Amino acid sequence: MFNKPSNQGRKIFALAVVVALVATSASSAVAASTKPKVSSKPSISLMVVPKGSVAPSYGLVFNPNAKKKIDLWEDFQCLNCGKFEATNGSYLNELIAAGTTKVEFHMLSFLGAESERLANAAGCASDEGKFLQLHTYLFENQAASKNSGRWTTSYLLEKAATLGLTSQKFKDCVTKGKYAAWIKALNTSASSSNLLATPTVLINGQEINRTTDYFDATNFTKVVTDPASIVIPTPMPTPTPIKLNFTISKVFGEEPVIGAPSGSAPTTLGIGEIIPGTGAIAQLSDNVTVQYVLKDWATGEVVESTWKQGPTTLSLSKVIAGWQKGVPGMRVGGRRVLVIPPSLAYGNAGSGKIAPDATLIFVIDLLATVHP
Repeated sequence: MFNKPSNQGRKIFALAVVVALVATSASSAVAASTKPKVSSKPSISLMVVPKGSVAPSYGLVFNPNAKKKIDLWEDFQCLNCGKFEATNGSYLNELIAAGTTKVEFHMLSFLGAESERLANAAGCASDEGKFLQLHTYLFENQAASKNSGRWTTSYLLEKAATLGLTSQKFKDCVTKGKYAAWIKALNTSASSSNLLATPTVLINGQEINRTTDYFDATNFTKVVTDPASIVIPTPMPTPTPIKLNFTISKVFGEEPVIGAPSGSAPTTLGIGEIIPGTGAIAQLSDNVTVQYVLKDWATGEVVESTWKQGPTTLSLSKVIAGWQKGVPGMRVGGRRVLVIPPSLAYGNAGSGKIAPDATLIFVIDLLATVHP
């Protein structure tokens, strides 16, 4: 599954690069000795950004001089972003019209080609002074699934025309993908800011409570009016080292070899980091793609393994409590062991091959995580 170049291959590649560089340098030196020198000023390539875009995050800013600030990180194909806009979009437009609140839109494109096309069109619309109109329209007319094929360039231009976006400048901007570099800069800014999900809403730099404030208009109005009322959510659980009396192999991407446990099973959730990941951090609201092995503590037998049929994708909000408490905070590329007591698994009823009152050992490789 994970093919890596051999050491010999690396050496050959490195040697080829060195030879190429030496050859290039030599030919350049020869050329310099046979041609007259021509002085010229170095060219500077500046990124083209839409009207209203402000570095370093490159969001589109309204009311830049207002003291209170709202940052919105959204993707036009993100269904939860559409839900947020349906709940709070009109109120946000009112705040912008009143001029009392600085609002910065960071239109991301992590969900594929149509996200990129729509984000580019949003930049083009900003040049025409119609970003808010297109922003509202695109969220009100989301497709049911990402990259559905709905938002072709021709269809996008057709619908934008109903909003008065008919100039040749706008059409060229959309058709030629004028703001591709700007879109990449927005995505880079999100990554460097450790943005974990869309939508993300910050008020004066503080994220609102993801559990209570995003999809409740009353709560959202309250925290915008009084940012001090934001209730900081409880942090995700962090891995706590646990003493294991059995071994687990440490090669990510290969089925783990798990030794037999001994002694009495623990009565509380045990979380252990076997291989620290380096990628995106899983959240409770995520869908995660994993490989895992499930062992019964009492028998030491493997009950289930995804390695036989390949990775599986699960919604963390719909799995057993032990996973809901133990997987969030895990990074992609990591391996984690969860020792889950019956109270956080299948209890005294059991399930299928899982015996009643079974303490479960899961060894999980996190391959990907998707923020809805």
